[in-house]
Amino acid sequence: MSLTSGGQSFTIPGGQVKHVSARMAPHGFSASLTFWTTMEKKDAPLFIAFQKPDLIEVRLAVSEARPQAEPPPAPLVLRGLVRGRRLQAETHGVLKGEARVFRRYTVEFADPAQVLWRQHRPTELHTDMSMAEILEAHKASLQLSLDWATLKIKQPLFCLALGADAPGVSFYDFVLWYVHTHQGVFTYDSQKNQYLLTDSKPAEGQPAPLSPLSVQSLRVHVPAPIRHGTRVLNALAAAPTTQALEQPQAVTGVSHDVLLREPLATRAEARQKQEKTRLQVRQPRYQLAFKDFPPVNVFPGARLQLTGPLWAAGLTGRDEDLRVQTVELEARADDEGQHAGQANPSAPFQTRVALELESAAEPMVTLPAFRAPRYPIHVEGLVHSPGGEPEDRRYLISEDEKTSIHSFRMTVPLWNKTVSVLAEPIHFPGQFFFPPYKNTRVLVALHHERAELLRFLDWKEGVRPPQDGQGDQILLGQNKKSQTALTHDFQDDKPVWRMLRTSGGDTQVVRMGEGHLFIQVKESEATAAPTPTYDVSPQVEAAKGDLTASVGESIGMTSTAYQGAMGATRAKMKSAQSEAKTALSGARKEVGAKVAEAKGTLNGAAARLDQGTGELAAAAASAKASLEKLR
Repeated sequence: MSLTSGGQSFTIPGGQVKHVSARMAPHGFSASLTFWTTMEKKDAPLFIAFQKPDLIEVRLAVSEARPQAEPPPAPLVLRGLVRGRRLQAETHGVLKGEARVFRRYTVEFADPAQVLWRQHRPTELHTDMSMAEILEAHKASLQLSLDWATLKIKQPLFCLALGADAPGVSFYDFVLWYVHTHQGVFTYDSQKNQYLLTDSKPAEGQPAPLSPLSVQSLRVHVPAPIRHGTRVLNALAAAPTTQALEQPQAVTGVSHDVLLREPLATRAEARQKQEKTRLQVRQPRYQLAFKDFPPVNVFPGARLQLTGPLWAAGLTGRDEDLRVQTVELEARADDEGQHAGQANPSAPFQTRVALELESAAEPMVTLPAFRAPRYPIHVEGLVHSPGGEPEDRRYLISEDEKTSIHSFRMTVPLWNKTVSVLAEPIHFPGQFFFPPYKNTRVLVALHHERAELLRFLDWKEGVRPPQDGQGDQILLGQNKKSQTALTHDFQDDKPVWRMLRTSGGDTQVVRMGEGHLFIQVKESEATAAPTPTYDVSPQVEAAKGDLTASVGESIGMTSTAYQGAMGATRAKMKSAQSEAKTALSGARKEVGAKVAEAKGTLNGAAARLDQGTGELAAAAASAKASLEKLR
């Protein structure tokens, strides 16, 4: 065992370690360890470093001192970060007027992601980024291996909502939630201290044969089959769909429903494929405990096979390729006293090692419990519309040529990012067309991969009439020099309605008051006619948005098709492997039955032969006796 803190490394001999407890799973581990020290002067640097708030790294390797197997199995290696520590001093005498003490250290540690990512709670908005880039930006000191096509797809919007307003949700929860919702695999390689995010479970390596001589107990756990199907409901008014996903063990009329409002058929189909994979039935699991320290590799992901003539012929899981899921290790020194084994590199321990195994062909992924991130979060934005002056009331609607989806653009000043929202009437009925104008303050809801315009937060300049008139006003047009104002207010407690059109120096007024109607058309000669111009910025911006959306959609469709093809190929390969294993198992059982039948026949023939031999011997003895009498 070794501890590293503040650049200092401390090696602890195995004889000083008194207790080890660890639980290892595919996603990581948690462990605790206790050791004693006696030499106070020699122990002083560790004693000082242990009390500092520096990050402490732990490396623990557990192996059998005198392995029976050849070659010996690889040590169980745990490399993690301390998340809890305790120090206890016990007086054992006085020397030169000063008390001398033993020091008892206890550390609780776990894999780096659990320690660091569980305290990491960022709230961020990114555009045109992939999940792989997000992970690389937030990996801290972790080692990541990203072999998953989904992670490489750039998203127009990517929001992390993990701040203090979402209690208990950390970046670790977010990663697990992302892997779960996208049907991926999150594993931790304890031997390499590396995290792997992939689209399927690793399948490399050959299974090690395991004899029952080293096994104390074996239990088979058969999971309860699920009794529901799934329906994916797409609640579009123009083209609603209900897609029923069946599975053989479902009871008629029992279903889990998933509700969508997704205008893109490709995305709805992708969700249907995801939900279909969730209906797979889990295969049996195996709980195994060893008599002694295991003679084979038992870290999570290692492969084992219950093979050999000593296993029962009809045992479930026999001769099947199995994968280690979890490892539970408990080791307690035979002598837990402070003096025992202080300078020895190893010591005798009472150990308990238990495993949970699954079939190597099991497609279902087991993840630890996690909290789903809370979406949406609400931020202020400014309507984005290029061209013109800052005070101009312009709007921009982008249309995707492939999907025909229209969207507005919103800039979020907090992160200086511009996102798209669906171009919808928002709070108005369809008879009104009041698009959001440039630089209008709005409230934007940020979901994980999309944004939504909720409401407007202020009035444009000049639209709010003086409070004295208690009036209402609608302001239409581009700016103060080119607009139409419709105003209704009260003057002398009498309602007055007027319409004022302004275009440079040209104005028209229609005013209706108590007992009169006033109409005026006026053109100011002092005002020069504006020079005709045409600003193409909105069209350029819309073209950029269309191109980005089209490229992103094409990449997404290509990636989806690729993943679908790979998934189908893997499913066929796994199905073929399962069929081959089933056929092999059946053939093995059939051959065993025929061998047993042949053995029975041979045993019967041998018995009959023994019986005939006995009868012949008896007849010979009788004849011999008769001859003796004749003499």
